[in-house]
Amino acid sequence: MNKTLDATHLKIIAIISMVIDHFAWGFLDFYSWQGQVLHVCGRLTIPIMCFFIAQGYSKTSNLHRYIGRMIIFWLLSIVPFYLFFHEEYGFRQNIIFDLLLGLLFLVCLNSRKLAVWHKVLISILLFTVSLVIGGWPVLPMVYIAIFYFIKNWKKQVTWFCIATVSLVLFMMAAISLNQIYHFSHYNWIWYEKTYFLGFMLALPLLARYNGQKGRYPIGKYFFYCFYPIHFLVLYAFKQMYHIYSGYTVYVALQVLTLILAMYVIYKMNVSTTSIQSTDWQYSFRMCNNYLHVWISSGSDNYYSQWCLSGCKSRIFW
Repeated sequence: MNKTLDATHLKIIAIISMVIDHFAWGFLDFYSWQGQVLHVCGRLTIPIMCFFIAQGYSKTSNLHRYIGRMIIFWLLSIVPFYLFFHEEYGFRQNIIFDLLLGLLFLVCLNSRKLAVWHKVLISILLFTVSLVIGGWPVLPMVYIAIFYFIKNWKKQVTWFCIATVSLVLFMMAAISLNQIYHFSHYNWIWYEKTYFLGFMLALPLLARYNGQKGRYPIGKYFFYCFYPIHFLVLYAFKQMYHIYSGYTVYVALQVLTLILAMYVIYKMNVSTTSIQSTDWQYSFRMCNNYLHVWISSGSDNYYSQWCLSGCKSRIFW
């Protein structure tokens, strides 16, 4: 198999998958086929994140700074996370917290200063914290441990699939029992967590990892900053959805995605040192055509005319 994906490629796939998943949570009915498809696509994110936590722990030159960075962005993401999800997660934390617990789990098990019984107690404590307030209880810690401690890729795949299928079967059993004994306030249907099997779709992508770091699309902390910022953007669109028409929000998301995608492609262009004028003209024509299609589809509001005039004057660039 060709190793064609570096760390930056995989992380970009992860954040795109994350946005797709969170868009579905914010704007689509969970039980609709569209919502289910987007949630399955969104399962790519956590395995890729867990994989690079294991990689980061192995390769970091400053573990204390690495842990500190995780703590800072976990704290920065708390408010945006709760703004977007509101009451959906209750008191549970965002994924950076879950990844931080997984990282501390590796630190604990690899410590030469701790006695075995200390490691056992700390591990139990970390798993308990994850169960009680983790956004994704225990699972990210298990994935991180698999990617770190198992060195053979085929064995990693095997244990990853075992962990994922076991989770789905456990959730089915727990939900079925909850419908009888009502020990949880979640009123789930027994089969609705089967989309967790989508976690395994990340494995073919990770198999193509070439071990290279790649080039950051904007800056060193782009992927850290993207997490809380995308919640704020989606929250803003969620509020707009209640004020403006759904079509307006849909078009605004399309234009924002187009601009972001073209900018990232430009920043990721490592094969040339500068962008030729023909490339700019092509990008301009693509944007111009896109907006013409938008207007011709029936939108005659002020924003569409503004965007078209802006594109013609190249204010986007």
